[in-house]
Amino acid sequence: MNGNRRPAESTLPAWLTLPTWLGVILLSLTPPPAVAQQDASSQPRAILEFPDLGPVPGSVAPQLGPGPGSFGGASGLDGSSAGSTSGSGILGGRQRTGRLPRSNKARGTGPIAVVNREMQLPESLPVPKPLAASTPLPGIVLDATIIDDRGPPDGITLDEAIDRMMSANFDIRALKHELTQADADVLTAGLRTNPLVYMDSQFIPYGSFSDTRPGGPTQYDLNITLPMDVSHKRQARTVVARMARSTLEAQFQDVTRRQLDNLNRAFVTLQAARMDWRVAEATVQRFEQRLAELQARQADAQGRDRLRDTIDHVAFMLERSRNGLAEAAEAYDDAREGLGVLLSMPPAETARLEPRGSLRNTFSDPPQVEEMEAIALRCRPDLRAARLGLTRAGAELQLQRANRFDDVYLFYDPITYQDNSPFGALSSHSWAVGLTFSLPIFNRNQGNIARAESNIGQTRLELAALERRVAAEVRLAEREFRRSRDAIAQIEKAIVPRAQTLLDRRRAQFAAGEITIDDLDGAIDDMAEVTQSHRDALVRHRRAMLELNTAVGLRLLP
Repeated sequence: MNGNRRPAESTLPAWLTLPTWLGVILLSLTPPPAVAQQDASSQPRAILEFPDLGPVPGSVAPQLGPGPGSFGGASGLDGSSAGSTSGSGILGGRQRTGRLPRSNKARGTGPIAVVNREMQLPESLPVPKPLAASTPLPGIVLDATIIDDRGPPDGITLDEAIDRMMSANFDIRALKHELTQADADVLTAGLRTNPLVYMDSQFIPYGSFSDTRPGGPTQYDLNITLPMDVSHKRQARTVVARMARSTLEAQFQDVTRRQLDNLNRAFVTLQAARMDWRVAEATVQRFEQRLAELQARQADAQGRDRLRDTIDHVAFMLERSRNGLAEAAEAYDDAREGLGVLLSMPPAETARLEPRGSLRNTFSDPPQVEEMEAIALRCRPDLRAARLGLTRAGAELQLQRANRFDDVYLFYDPITYQDNSPFGALSSHSWAVGLTFSLPIFNRNQGNIARAESNIGQTRLELAALERRVAAEVRLAEREFRRSRDAIAQIEKAIVPRAQTLLDRRRAQFAAGEITIDDLDGAIDDMAEVTQSHRDALVRHRRAMLELNTAVGLRLLP
């Protein structure tokens, strides 16, 4: 269209000029979601994260790796790290995207934590009170029925998903056996050493004794040897085993925390995939409706050539939107599969999985970052495991000191029978008692004691490093929560109205013949980009809410 041409001079029918082109172009306002636009944080992650490679499958060693404060040492023969703690995530900032969050920009995943409901954890905070429900701002292009859709009534909520995973997830159920095995280790450590029974015969002649070859008499002994733990090694072993069990329990809580983090991400990914699928489906329906209207008017001879071009353009956009719908449906099925694995659902039930819940934050803000840091330092299970590991390292030192002295063996011979019948005399009976012990002259367990002392210092440093890392994770999660919230406010209050104003101005200019259709396309593309950014900002903020919960170690937000 020539910008110098007056609208009154157009030879096209009235229904085919401005309203038709605006209707056709506005159909592409919301771009169909593509797989390449998915957030990097929605990519599949490891179902369970272990601090190291772990032992050979089937071995009796705990699969969670050496516990904090364990007397392994980095220089041990097994290659394990003494006093090691389970990793709590990476440390460092996320790669964010300016003022408009875009789904095709990769954002790093932050450290997360979740509370295990079956373990003994510190007290929980009161549930925050919801604020007044927010109403969609006028002028937002994205359909409010899609962005505020809570899902089908029979869909699964996040709370229901958590309950099901805790009871049905095979990985968590398998790891629970580690606690049972740790109880068996406590029982084994408290067992006493069995006494020894020894029977012998002495002075057995080659032939017989006589006056010319005296000897004997033949002697028969029954000996009982009782080991005596004078340095209390058994009690020290029991304390170490109990501390190891408590540390393992805290490690199990931390693995569950990270598993719940995976569940949160999978659930939000399913919600985002469902919203993209609905947007793509609505786009296809609008294109089909417009194409049917244009084809019904194709019988009009006036402007047929121009109408044919319009129909071809709409048909092209329809096929493009159908391709986007197919990709969105595939991404939706992939999101179902990811959540179904965590919930241990059969394939038939996974195919019908639907999320229930809103992406919007309608609750009050969390506490101040300083208060959340204090809560995390008190409640995080990985920190609790590290503190228990420090106590366990002290118990290991006491055990090595007790191992300086071996058991003392009390020897008791209740009966010694001497056979005097070959000499025509009465046989005699007697008893004996004795004591056997080692002299700690050369080996007083000096090396293991020194290593245990070094292990305490190592574990203490690891605890201090973990505390600083946890505090940094809370600050990162709080910063992401705040910035994602501000991004939504900026998009809804400033960017969307300006983009809408610019689009309205371009519409008026196009109607007046001042700009071409390409100029109007540019304004529509900008509005579509803002619409996509709005959806991505909601998903990002929802993830930030859950990340803040798990970074702190308590559920502060829904």
